[in-house]
Amino acid sequence: MKNKSILVFLSMIIITVTLTGCKAKVQEEVAEEIKKPVKVTDIEERLITKELQYIGIVQPEEMKKIGFKTSGKIASIKVDKGQEIKKGDTLAILDTKELNIALEGSQAAKAGAEAQYMKAVNGATEEDLDLAASNVIKAQKAYEFAKDSLEKAKKLYEGGGISKQDLDAAELEVTIREQEYISAKTLLQQIEKGAREEDKLALKSQLEQAEADLKYKESAVADATLKSDMDGYVMEILYEEGEMISAGYPLLVLGSKKNIVSFGLTEEDVTKVDIGHNIMVEHNGKKYEGTVKNISRIKDSETQTYNAEAVVDDEQLPAGAIVKINIATEEYYSIMIPLNTVLRGDYDYVYVFKDGVAEKREISMGSVRGDMVEVWGLNKGEKLIVEGFKNIKHGDSLEIIQ
Repeated sequence: MKNKSILVFLSMIIITVTLTGCKAKVQEEVAEEIKKPVKVTDIEERLITKELQYIGIVQPEEMKKIGFKTSGKIASIKVDKGQEIKKGDTLAILDTKELNIALEGSQAAKAGAEAQYMKAVNGATEEDLDLAASNVIKAQKAYEFAKDSLEKAKKLYEGGGISKQDLDAAELEVTIREQEYISAKTLLQQIEKGAREEDKLALKSQLEQAEADLKYKESAVADATLKSDMDGYVMEILYEEGEMISAGYPLLVLGSKKNIVSFGLTEEDVTKVDIGHNIMVEHNGKKYEGTVKNISRIKDSETQTYNAEAVVDDEQLPAGAIVKINIATEEYYSIMIPLNTVLRGDYDYVYVFKDGVAEKREISMGSVRGDMVEVWGLNKGEKLIVEGFKNIKHGDSLEIIQ
């Protein structure tokens, strides 16, 4: 009886083990038949532009300091900081009261010098000639009268009618009248001949000096109005109305409308960028095209970079703005895949759909562009699993779904 019980117990164990093994085999066969759903995309090469990225600052392409050519008191400033200006616009005016007084004096001096010179060139008037001739006749008559009086005085002296003193006085009168007569004739001759050449040259020189002084005074008055010599903007105002300013001192700083972007290239990158190189400038989400116009070949001792400038045609960029700069240096084709398909363990990998099963593929990553990454280790035309890859392992059977 005891042996029979043992036999029954062993039989039950064998049956249980057999049933359990059959069940596991059935489950395994069912599992092998299940295919996991995934979505795939064809792996393709894309054109990649290799870029350098920098930060730059916007500045006017041309900046200049401008001031009066003459000294004086600032009467008014016609512009404000940041105001747009055009060539020829009035920017500021000096007080011209003293300048106008000096100008009037120069005008009078020039008129007087011109009159003297023209008189010397054109000769005396008819009135001047008549007066000079009349003076000669008067002097001649006075001289002849004095001579007659002297002859009478001599006879009277010989007869004792007058003293020696009276005779001497008569002789002196003749001498005086003779000199007056000679002077009158000389003056008439000079008037008839006109001024001497050396006198004319001296008067001409005086006229030219007066004209030069007048032009200077006129220029000083004109320069009291400061006008813009360029289109652009007022960057800075260095004085206030009512202040004195010396000739040549800057009153305003002007900037052109055309902008440049300044930035510094590293020693590694300076050989990759040339003058004329196109760049892309980004500010507040907007992009602007530019062209490199200058690259310094001397490293800045403070920043340890090479200063570069690029022209940006768009006038909307404000001076002083900080911008992002992208400089394309190389173009080539390479495989790009979505960054979120890359899994990480001991190494970076993705899953590729191959012959209906999942293949775990190790990759190397390069540059990231937005949500895409450049990779090596995949081939063009293969199918990359882009959805469902987190629920699979190498060798799993797969089913592609749309």
